[in-house]
Amino acid sequence: MAHELPPPAVFRSQRNMGASQRSMDNGATNDAFGNTDEWQPVDYWYNRVLSKSSPAANTANPSALGLIAFGYTTALLQGANTAWTEGSTEYVTIAFALFFGGLVQLLAGMWEFRRNNMFAATALSSYGGFWLSFGIYVVLEAGGVIPPSGSEGLQMMLTLWGLLTFGFFLCTIGLNFALMTLFFSLAITFFLLAAGQTHRRVLKAAGYFGVWTAGVAWYIAFAELLNEVWFRGRVVIPLGSMTWPNKRHEAKVGKHSDLPSSQRSMPASGAGNTVV
Repeated sequence: MAHELPPPAVFRSQRNMGASQRSMDNGATNDAFGNTDEWQPVDYWYNRVLSKSSPAANTANPSALGLIAFGYTTALLQGANTAWTEGSTEYVTIAFALFFGGLVQLLAGMWEFRRNNMFAATALSSYGGFWLSFGIYVVLEAGGVIPPSGSEGLQMMLTLWGLLTFGFFLCTIGLNFALMTLFFSLAITFFLLAAGQTHRRVLKAAGYFGVWTAGVAWYIAFAELLNEVWFRGRVVIPLGSMTWPNKRHEAKVGKHSDLPSSQRSMPASGAGNTVV
C-alpha cells in the first residue's frame, strides 16, 4: 500500500523554522531568541537536526562516547612518546586500548549504523578496530607468542592508517570545522608516528600532536553532550558549522519552497512514496 516516508533530517540552518507552530502543538515555549524548549536530537557529524519521525531520533547519539574513548586512549599512549611518563606507560594503555578505546568505540560505531550515520559508523568502528588490534599485538609480543615487528613493518602500518585517516578527512570537508581539524590532525599524527619509528625527535613531536588530537576529540564530544544535556538540543557550543552543503541541498529542493523545510520532498515515480 502506498505511503509516505518521513523526511530523515532537517538541516541545522533550518532548525528554528516552524518553532511557533511546534510550540502551539506541543505546549513548548520559546525564549527571546526564538528557540523552542522542545528537545530536538542533533546529528553533529552531518550538521543536521533529526526529524522526530526519523528512526534515528529514537536512538541516543553514541558518537560522544566513541570520541571520549578515542581521545582518552590516544592521550594516554602519547605520555610515553612525549616523555611526560615512563616508557612502560604503553603497557597500562593496553587495558584501555582493548576495552575503552577498542571495544567501547567499536560498539559506538555499531550504534551509529542504527542511526543511519554511515560516516560516523565507519570512522568510529575503524578506530575501535585499530585499538583492539594494537592491544592484541602488544599482548602477544609481550607474552613471547610473536616476535617484535621491525621498524619498517610498523612504519608501513602507521602510514596506511595515516592515508586512511586522510580519506576520512576528505569526507569531513563541508561538515564542520571541528571534525575537519580532528581528522586532519590525526592523519598528521599517524604520519609523524611512522617517521618517528626511526627518529626519536619526530616521535616526540608525534606525541604532542597526538595529545592535541585527543583534545580536539574531547572538545567535540563534550560539545555534543553539553548541547543536548544543558541546552536541550540547541547548538550553543559551536563546532564550526559549514553552510554550503545545506545551501546545495536547499537548491535541489527549492521548487518545494512552499512547504516547511522538514517536509520538502520529491515524489518518486509510480509508487506514490516520498523520498528526500
